[in-house]
Amino acid sequence: MTPLLREIIKLSAEALRDEDDYLNKALSNNPAYATDRSGILSINNERYYQFVIAKYLYKHLRKPIRLEDNQIDLVIYPDDTSYKYEVAVEMKRWMSSTGNSEIKGIQKDFDKLSRCDCKKGLMLIFSSNPKHVPTQENISVLSSKIDKNIDHKLWYVQEFDTVGYSGSENTFWVAGYEV
Repeated sequence: MTPLLREIIKLSAEALRDEDDYLNKALSNNPAYATDRSGILSINNERYYQFVIAKYLYKHLRKPIRLEDNQIDLVIYPDDTSYKYEVAVEMKRWMSSTGNSEIKGIQKDFDKLSRCDCKKGLMLIFSSNPKHVPTQENISVLSSKIDKNIDHKLWYVQEFDTVGYSGSENTFWVAGYEV
């Protein structure tokens, strides 16, 4: 995986970790959320994650980006004069209890990236698991469900500890796969 793709994944996880910190503080100061202070997991919305990441990339990536360009979630250009994407990024959350309902959308995004006229394609997955479950175990399950000859060892993963529903200890992770 190229250094740029690793940087995008790292920055994406940093953005979501910062948002998690913000939400945890906001919810801890709001008595309406005395029993549920689950931070980033309280907003289980793929679009929300995409916008949080884009906002962070605008500040930190030092390359032009656009959201929803030609039905691609996020595109990165090499400079402000280029019309060809340096990186096309598709983003999906994988958070249902079985993980099955999201698989068709993930497969479609892998197909979209493989047909994209760009230098690099990057599939980003957002997920979470209880802290006692190894993230790599979930990456293996995800890879097998995608069923597109995805090598579970080729994902680049960034993770952070967070609070799940009802105060459970969770690991939130962002995994990227070069397409």
